[in-house]
Amino acid sequence: MPEAITSVHSHMLDQITHLFRLRTILEEGSLRRASEKLNVTQPALSRSLAQLESYFGQQLVDRHARGVKATPFGEKVLSVSNRIERYWEIAEHELRSEVSDEKAVMRIGGGPVWRSGILSGVLAELQSRFPRLVIEFTTLTYGKTIDDLREGRLDVAFGGVFNDGGTSARMARVKLTEVTNYVMARENHPLLKGQSGPGGKVLPSSLLAYPWIVYSELPAYREITEHTIAEHVGARPDVRFICQNLLSVLTILQQSDCLCVLPGLSVQAVNSPRIVPIPLPLRHSTAEIGMIFRTEMRDWSPMQTLVELCQDKFGIAHEQGFDTSRGGVKPTRVTSEIGQP
Repeated sequence: MPEAITSVHSHMLDQITHLFRLRTILEEGSLRRASEKLNVTQPALSRSLAQLESYFGQQLVDRHARGVKATPFGEKVLSVSNRIERYWEIAEHELRSEVSDEKAVMRIGGGPVWRSGILSGVLAELQSRFPRLVIEFTTLTYGKTIDDLREGRLDVAFGGVFNDGGTSARMARVKLTEVTNYVMARENHPLLKGQSGPGGKVLPSSLLAYPWIVYSELPAYREITEHTIAEHVGARPDVRFICQNLLSVLTILQQSDCLCVLPGLSVQAVNSPRIVPIPLPLRHSTAEIGMIFRTEMRDWSPMQTLVELCQDKFGIAHEQGFDTSRGGVKPTRVTSEIGQP
């Protein structure tokens, strides 16, 4: 290998080492604790800091009596180093797969609709095709999903419209379907037994005769329940439960006369009794939902397969639903915070 190329590769590896050391320094908040964790001397860590600051031409940490804290630029460098580490983990597993039994990990975050069971069959099939893949399926953190994707804490997120950061050239998005919010109740609810108005619809005023559940995992549902419904019926609903857990909400609906605003897809797997929409003469809110991931993940075989499996589930041809012309993001007509639903 030519000497110049060898020098470049050596410099690149040195910089990666310095970046990983910086991350530990900032996570631990002091050079001493970072030194103990990495089993590296404090002078070596100080040299790594100095070389990074010299290379970037900016200060990365502020030193104070209790240790160190990242500067704004240091936070930006930390974000990039987290992403680099995730890339390295995936690449290392791919390159060593023939000589190592270590399993790869795919980090998936899901909004409440996706955690209701919609993805169960998809994920089971994905794991069967990649037996050495561990799937971590976690709850999206409201308002932090894009950062979690950028920094490698998530590989892919399933949720609503990805408005926050959606135009980033590093993010690709696949629209899978649309979801509509309805007023929900058990299938044998008194409202569904002959108390209908014109066109077989339930009169909106009838909603005030029953207790309500506020599904509070996402702020939008509380807003819809307490304000939007009130605008249509002329008074605030009688809220008896405020519940963050979707399974608990569904169980209460099955066992009571409560009503609740929920996305339609969230009740598909519920039976005995089923949870169904109340037919109301009201306009329903609809949002596009799908998956978003960093564009460089497109070449990772498990990600390619996951996209195809999801498209198959929702009846989307593989050549559709994925647009990279604008950073992998399709234009959307709905404005919503990521993670809904």
